[in-house]
Amino acid sequence: MNTPVRLALALACTFAASALAQDAVKSTNTNISTAPVIKDEAQIKALQAFWTPERLAAAKPMPIPRVDPSTVVPSNTPVAPGPVHFQPGILPAVHTEAAPVPEERFPLNQGPDTAADATPSPDGFTYEMPFNNYRTGINNQFPYSTMGKLFFSIPTGASEPAGEYVCSATVINNSYTVITARHCVFDYVKSKWYSNWVFYPEWNNGASGSVGGKSGAWYPEQVATFTGSSTLSLTTGYDIAMMLMHDSAGTGCKGNKGKTIAYYTGALGWVYGGSNAQSQWNIFGYPQASPFEGNYLYQDNGATGALDPEGTSNIIQVGNPQTGGTSGGPWIIGFNPNNATDPNPNNNFVNGNNYINGLNSFQWTTPSQPYAINGPAFQSFNFDVLLNYTEGLTCN
Repeated sequence: MNTPVRLALALACTFAASALAQDAVKSTNTNISTAPVIKDEAQIKALQAFWTPERLAAAKPMPIPRVDPSTVVPSNTPVAPGPVHFQPGILPAVHTEAAPVPEERFPLNQGPDTAADATPSPDGFTYEMPFNNYRTGINNQFPYSTMGKLFFSIPTGASEPAGEYVCSATVINNSYTVITARHCVFDYVKSKWYSNWVFYPEWNNGASGSVGGKSGAWYPEQVATFTGSSTLSLTTGYDIAMMLMHDSAGTGCKGNKGKTIAYYTGALGWVYGGSNAQSQWNIFGYPQASPFEGNYLYQDNGATGALDPEGTSNIIQVGNPQTGGTSGGPWIIGFNPNNATDPNPNNNFVNGNNYINGLNSFQWTTPSQPYAINGPAFQSFNFDVLLNYTEGLTCN
C-alpha cells in the first residue's frame, strides 16, 4: 500500500467515533465490476472535445435518488461495526497554505429558521435534524481543493433520461483515487454503466482551478463500483464508487506519466469502522437543483440524526438541505482547514486530519424530508473492500 502507510487502531476516544465506456470487467470480488474508460491518448482527446463549455454548463444535476421505505429489504445480518481504521490525508505539493479561517463549531441550527446558537441534544434527533449550510469561501486551498464536480453521460435506456449530468466527487487516499456515489457512475436499477466522466476539482463559478490536465480537467483510467445483485439496494451501504485517475500528462496513472491529481489538490484521508451513534461531520457538495445554482461548493455541518432509519442496514441519516448535484459529496470527520492540531475538534475525532467517512447518497419518498439525506456507513465490507480493489487496478 502506498505511503502514507495505512494505520489501524481501536480508538479510545468517542468516534461517534459519445460514449466511451467499455464492457465491464468483473473483479475477483464478484460484487465489484470495473468499467475501463481510457485506453489511449485518442480517447482523452475525444473527451476533451466532447466536454465543451456549453455542454458543461448545460449538464443537469443528478437527482438524489428517492427510496420508498416500504421497499426496504435489510440485509439478513447487518454488519456490526468493526475496529476503527484510518489513514491521514496528503497535502498538495504546489499550493500554499490558506490564511487562517474562522473555526467551524457546533452547536448547530435546528433547521433553517432557528437561532444560530440553538443547542441540539446529542442523539435521538427527529426531523428536522440539526445542520448549518453555507457556501464555502475557499476552493483552491486544502482540503477544499480535493472536492469538485464530476460530469458524465447517461445512455438511452437507463432509469434517468439520457443526457449529460453532474455529481460531486473528492480526491482521497493515495494521490490518484477519486470517490463518489455509485449512482453517479452506474445505474443500479437497470445495471447500465454511464460514460464520458470528467472531474473538475476546485470548481468555482463555472470554472476549475489550474490543477494540471487541461483547464483543470481530469479523466478516470478505471471506474469501479459494486454491481453484484446482492449489493444493488441503496439501503444496505453500497452506494460508493471509486476512480483511478489519469496522470497530468494525459497518459499513465499513479504518477508513472506525469503528476498525480493529488500533487495539485491534495487528498483526503479516510476512516471506517466504529460506531457513528454521535458522529459529527462537515458535509460538502455542489448542489445544483433549486434553490442552488451548482457553481459553488457548499458546506453543511451535520450530526448523526438516525442510524439505520426506516429499517435500513448500515445507513446514517443527517440533516442536509443540499439538492441534486450534491450526490457523492464527502462527509468529513476531523475537518481541519488549517492543517493544524485542534485541541477541541469540531466533530469529535481526536486526530483532526480531514478523514472522509461517508458521502451523500439518497432521500426518502415518505416521509418527505428535504432537509435530510442518507449516506452509507463506511465499514470494512464496503469502503475498505472497494478501496483495496481500486488500489490494485493498473493502467491500460
